[in-house]
Order: sequence, then structure tokens, then C-alpha cells
Amino acid sequence: MAKKAKEVKADKSKKEKKPNWFVRRWRSLKNWAHETKLELKKVHWPKRDELFKACASVLVCILVIGVFVWLLDAVAAAVINALLHLFQG
Repeated sequence: MAKKAKEVKADKSKKEKKPNWFVRRWRSLKNWAHETKLELKKVHWPKRDELFKACASVLVCILVIGVFVWLLDAVAAAVINALLHLFQG
């Protein structure tokens, strides 16, 4: 009975042995590449006109926000200059 228990334990240790580091990394990389390929098949790729409209709207928003920030900067600079001239005499 004791001999059989040792054999079972030896068989378990053989089955539970992990592959080396390189094999695990290679499997991980292959799994990642496969999952990435599957996910890219699910992506809705925009048509040319959709892409143009999206880019145009982004550029317009950037322009509007840029002008707004420029105006706020000009007003803040004018207020600071007015306060400096007021206190300097």
C-alpha cells in the first residue's frame, strides 16, 4: 500500500510540472495575438465619409476651444496689466 501511494505521488508531481519560462511566455504571446485578432474582427471600421466628418468635427472643436482659451488669456493679461499700472502709479 505504501509503495502504491508513493507511485501516485510521483505521478502527480510529474503531471503538475510547469513548462519552462520561455514556453509559458511563447504560449502567452500566441494567446494574446489570437485574442487581438479576434477582437479586431469585431471592430466597426468607419467608411471614408464617416472618418472625414469625425476629423472635421474634431478640428472645429479644437479651433473653437483654442479661440476661447486665447480670449481668456488676453482678458486675463489685460486685467493683470491694468492692476499693475494701477498700483505702480
